Amino acid sequence: MNNEMHENMSGMENKENKENMMMIVEGLNMCLANLNIMYVKLHNFHWNVVGMGFFDMHEKTQELYEQVAEMFDRVAEKIRMYGYNPLASMHSYLRVGTIKEAPSEEINATTVANILADDFSQMLMELQNLDEIAVDTHDECLINLIADGMCFLQKNIWMMNAYKTR
Repeated sequence: MNNEMHENMSGMENKENKENMMMIVEGLNMCLANLNIMYVKLHNFHWNVVGMGFFDMHEKTQELYEQVAEMFDRVAEKIRMYGYNPLASMHSYLRVGTIKEAPSEEINATTVANILADDFSQMLMELQNLDEIAVDTHDECLINLIADGMCFLQKNIWMMNAYKTR
């Protein structure tokens, strides 16, 4: 293969790698936005849940927002490791995120479980899409970060659905 042909192929590979990296960073920023929205939403539910199931859901939402805070930090740090700035404003989170805020009002535990199961399902689908791209990077830390997130979401989808059958 002549040098010119090799340089053209290397340039195409670099362009493809850069496009993949941008897709990964965009996916991680979407995940970051959703985690932040979820963090706030979980506090909202923790403070405003009422009625039957109050004690269980009050305790569970605290457990969840503590876990989400850890995930949030890990995702932001991974974006920095790639040399990009993670989103860091509520405006950005609300613009990029795919889950919605909840109003600050009293809410029953079953409704909380329904909303969380739906949001976690949305977030899981997005992580699965990101995982398909991440596999090609051979970045085991990224792949593990996504896998940990998917496991967290799958477990909590199951838990929220089981709660609703009480």
